[in-house]
Amino acid sequence: MGVQGLTNILVRYAPSAVREIRANTLSKQTIAFDASCHLNKFIYGEDKGVPHRHIHGFYQLARFCQLNHITPIFVFDGPGRLPAKHLETEKRARSRRKVKHSLLFEQNQSTRLDAWSQLTTALAENSGACYPTIQPDIESKMTVMAKELRQALSNSTDSEKYTRTVRELAIREDGLVTDMMLHRIKEAQSCLKTLQRDNLAMTHSLEKRSFQITQTIRTECQDFLKALGFVCFSTNDHEAEAMCANLSKQGRTTATVSEDLDTLVFGDAPILRHFFSKARPILQMDPIVARKELGLSRASFVDLCILCGTDFSGTIRGIGPHRAVEWIKKYGSIERILEHLDSTTYEASPTFNYQLARDVFHHLPLIPSHDDAYVGKRQNEALVDDLLKFYEIDPVDVEIKLRSSHLTQNIIHASQWGINPFSPNPISNDLFRFN
Repeated sequence: MGVQGLTNILVRYAPSAVREIRANTLSKQTIAFDASCHLNKFIYGEDKGVPHRHIHGFYQLARFCQLNHITPIFVFDGPGRLPAKHLETEKRARSRRKVKHSLLFEQNQSTRLDAWSQLTTALAENSGACYPTIQPDIESKMTVMAKELRQALSNSTDSEKYTRTVRELAIREDGLVTDMMLHRIKEAQSCLKTLQRDNLAMTHSLEKRSFQITQTIRTECQDFLKALGFVCFSTNDHEAEAMCANLSKQGRTTATVSEDLDTLVFGDAPILRHFFSKARPILQMDPIVARKELGLSRASFVDLCILCGTDFSGTIRGIGPHRAVEWIKKYGSIERILEHLDSTTYEASPTFNYQLARDVFHHLPLIPSHDDAYVGKRQNEALVDDLLKFYEIDPVDVEIKLRSSHLTQNIIHASQWGINPFSPNPISNDLFRFN
């Protein structure tokens, strides 16, 4: 979740802290990557039929960094979860359960729609003289299916188990059956085709969302990136973005690539959002500039973010992001705000444990202290060859797509790209070499 409303706060109250940049301005820098953000994007994003899309995605990302002379350090979440994040963990578990129930509902609806399709075809074909001879059989089937639909409609009202879109599709199915009962067959057939298409799209979406990223998948990505010669770390019982913040604090990196705005609260390094996006430029957000323009100390800025809402604490009902800015600037801390709080208007939620959230933001996970840990091991060319074949990655194809795609985050000047894949001999070992 990150920090609710923080981007809008910075754009409004600290505009100098937010600016668009291009990837080539990051040349020759070492940058930390909150790898979970890109892993989620590769797994749950647009599916173009690419096998092993998590590995394929990281290969492209790594090559994109190379083309811009960026040295990445990839930080992955470990198997453990920060105890303070139990609220967000429970929320995600509820969401997964809802997706699971919704997927089953859509699969059952798909079966019903196929049956409705057969019935509408039968009704249309037998609407002439022979219709009365088969009507009892058709009506019997429609009666059984109508009962199933009524039960499905009743079940779909449970908002804890089913998504809003699922409920809407069920209501549309009910309208479709009403048309059939009134013998508006042509209208029903047209609506049925549209509903079947939407049901299929929803089923595919839910199938993708029901997929859970496991530690095995994270380890697979790390092993692949390490084989290419990149540095990877994993954090356990803390957040990857917190380790990224400590890497910057210790002078190991200059910025952090992440979509999680918690990263701004953990440290002082700029964060880079929308990195490696085809449609959007990189958005750089600088916490030091933000605090200066807001007129807040780091402690007050942390309290502001807690008031807005984070993964580690509830909030005070009635206090939104803009009121949080006003009051934190006026009172300086959550304790002072609570002293002046009108309890008849504002109420702290039972989960508003701001001290716990503070502790999380002020205590960063340890990072390796030896310089050797930050030097990628030279890759084994034979191993890389085998991995690329195993994961069905065509380096030449990736290279062409990267160099010809209309990325708004333009790759540095073409003269510095190295081998041209369109040359007479585009297949070169240089494509496989991550130095």
